[in-house]
Amino acid sequence: MTTLTLPGFYLKNKDWAEEIAGQLGDNIPTKILYYRHWETGNPRDFDLEHEVEKALRLIAAGQANVIAKSIGTLITMYILKKLPQQIERVILCGIPLNDFSAEDKKQFMVLVNFPIEKILIFQNEQDPHGTYPQAKEFLGAINPQINIVSKPRDDHEYPYPEEFRNFLLSS
Repeated sequence: MTTLTLPGFYLKNKDWAEEIAGQLGDNIPTKILYYRHWETGNPRDFDLEHEVEKALRLIAAGQANVIAKSIGTLITMYILKKLPQQIERVILCGIPLNDFSAEDKKQFMVLVNFPIEKILIFQNEQDPHGTYPQAKEFLGAINPQINIVSKPRDDHEYPYPEEFRNFLLSS
């Protein structure tokens, strides 16, 4: 089974995705979604629908885990809508609630039907794009049993590969 890594919007997240993939080890095969706007250098070239379609092609007909950060968490919701039976486990990091529209936030309602034992969320306590208390309130309204792990950081960085690995390999 492959693990699809869906990074954040900015180019520095490419490094994050590659580091996570490398640190997960050989026993967790990983694919990374590389955004078109990273190649062109123009942030306006980001197209959510285009990136969702690319992600769906990376999964193809197989089973997959997903590790997503920031805008990647929104892409994950579209994947869960289209391929719920093909997604085994989901790790969400840094849901950028301060940056999402009301329409974006509605997409997270797909989590109502996703098994809570197959999802793990990391939100830094004072993430400037959405704090842990904001995430707890937002996700609690969708499903209060979703496991949200608070991390004592005040940034939008999510360097937790050991915890990711442990969750992905747990039975």
